[in-house]
Amino acid sequence: MTTRKQLKFGFLASFPTITGAKLPSRGDVLRRFFYAHKEEKKTVQQSAAEAAKEVLDFWTRARIPTIAETSVRRKITGLFDEWKILSKSKNTLESRLPKNRRPSKKVSQTFWTSPPPTPSL
Repeated sequence: MTTRKQLKFGFLASFPTITGAKLPSRGDVLRRFFYAHKEEKKTVQQSAAEAAKEVLDFWTRARIPTIAETSVRRKITGLFDEWKILSKSKNTLESRLPKNRRPSKKVSQTFWTSPPPTPSL
């Protein structure tokens, strides 16, 4: 049986690159962020910039319009802040939240970098 201390980042393991044929999930982005932040010893901003470049590369290869890289970096640092809050309250959070709002569900959602749709006139 493995404990949380044996796992590096709770339920997330770190990966050096984002791979696959589909758009990256929030968990994929966090894994890439943690690899740069913890393994390569980069700052939060540098790690977010690396993860943002890889995410935007996926979206441009799929020919999907994206938001600016600075906005993607801001979203990634927001995910990191959210993860820090969740890691502090991990003992009670899973049992109190309804199943559809648990953090494990959010990790598998696609990390969206496309701009919101414009209203038509």
